[in-house]
Amino acid sequence: MLKRLLSKLKRKKKEYPNRFLKHYHENKKKLLKERKSLYNQKKEAGICVRCNKKALKDIIFCSYHKNMQKGYNKKARTDIQK
Repeated sequence: MLKRLLSKLKRKKKEYPNRFLKHYHENKKKLLKERKSLYNQKKEAGICVRCNKKALKDIIFCSYHKNMQKGYNKKARTDIQK
């Protein structure tokens, strides 16, 4: 506990271009943990992880987002091959 306190005191305060980035970087662990838990809850409940519609069987997306993901994947793969 003492080491953690000392390391916090030794750290230099970083300058961020705006308050939103400052908040994100200072609370990154907590925010990522929150997002991950929400993702897992939606996945287990059978809800689309990008919206709140019912997800397709064995897939984390609804039909709309599944089709959108196909487009994203197609675009990403064609850019690599060029």
